[in-house]
Amino acid sequence: MGGRRLPREKTLALTLACAAILALASCSGGGDAAEPIPVPSPTLAVVKPTTSPPPTPTPDPLGPPPANAVEARSGLQALLGASRFAEPCPQHLTASWGVICAEGDVDGDGLPDAAWLIPLHQAIPQGPYPAVVFFRPSGSQKLEEFATEGSADVSILGAAIFSLADRDGEPGAELTYLVNRCTANTCTSIVRIQAWDGTAWRDIGPGDDGVPAIDQVALDGEGSLSRIMVHGGKLDIAAGPTRASTRTYELLGGRYRLTKTEYDAPEFLFHAILDADALFAAAKFEEAIAAYRAAIGAADLRDWKKDTGREEGRPALEGYALFRIAVATAALGRDPTEAIDAAIRDGKEIVFSIAAQEFRKGLQEHGSVIAGCAEATKYLGTVGNGADTPAYIARLFDYGYANQPSRTYQDICRLP
Repeated sequence: MGGRRLPREKTLALTLACAAILALASCSGGGDAAEPIPVPSPTLAVVKPTTSPPPTPTPDPLGPPPANAVEARSGLQALLGASRFAEPCPQHLTASWGVICAEGDVDGDGLPDAAWLIPLHQAIPQGPYPAVVFFRPSGSQKLEEFATEGSADVSILGAAIFSLADRDGEPGAELTYLVNRCTANTCTSIVRIQAWDGTAWRDIGPGDDGVPAIDQVALDGEGSLSRIMVHGGKLDIAAGPTRASTRTYELLGGRYRLTKTEYDAPEFLFHAILDADALFAAAKFEEAIAAYRAAIGAADLRDWKKDTGREEGRPALEGYALFRIAVATAALGRDPTEAIDAAIRDGKEIVFSIAAQEFRKGLQEHGSVIAGCAEATKYLGTVGNGADTPAYIARLFDYGYANQPSRTYQDICRLP
């Protein structure tokens, strides 16, 4: 009996051993039937850094360049603030808007007042360099305006004379600036000098119509000895022969007045004749004769009519000069025979040759220059039988709109 149980125990032990081996093989991943168990990867938490919002930019008190006086005033007031001790010309004002600043004591309180020349960016400009002028006294925040429509000039010329300085010799500084008045043809410039009399502003600058097409302007001297010098006047050739001049203004009777006009050297024959005429009108007959003779045949003087495609103007101007020499010679009390002969013989414009003959007739019959001119003028005013001598003379002296009025038939032999 005992021999039969032993084999069972061995079988059981063998069975248990095989089960253990199979379990071990299964745990170790051996064999094709076993699938590996995936292990999940650890998840990393992403933490976003905390950032501050960008700072809100400080608004520019000036804003974009102004187009009118209202915008200019608003920006200027915002930048300067209400303090009477504010910096009158901060760098931002000049850098952003291109403003020109000036300081000076206008009201005599011992504190500097301020003025600003502010460029305007107009859709339809009032002038070539439009600007407006503002003034603020030291003891006030009130801004006063000048040239509000934009007629002030902020070019190099305008900026050069913009100032608060003594221009009349009286206590207090004057505000000086340049303004432009423009038409379709040209711009005319005027220097404004605003003086404060304690209650109101008064313009003591030049009271004339100004100077067209200026290219230079200067203020010379101080106080009542100040002078204004403006150079300009040369227009487009289509306007007629024009030449520049320097006008000098000085303080007389409380206002700047034109005291001298100096023309540039003549470029056209027409101008040389005008210079001789000015001497004739001043009864400087010797000098007038020399000037007329210098103009006749001067090849360096241009003929405006010929240059612009009209008939030649030289024959008429030279014939006129010969006639005037004859009259000036007689006015000096000299024998004009030779001069009259030259006007008749050498003149290439028939109307002045005949006028010389009539002048001789009156001179011989009545023995006076006045009588000679009366006869010449009578002929020059002839109208009838198909002739209109006054209209013909007006055409001879038509030298463009810049030289109107020019000469009429009554001016040809007019004595000073």
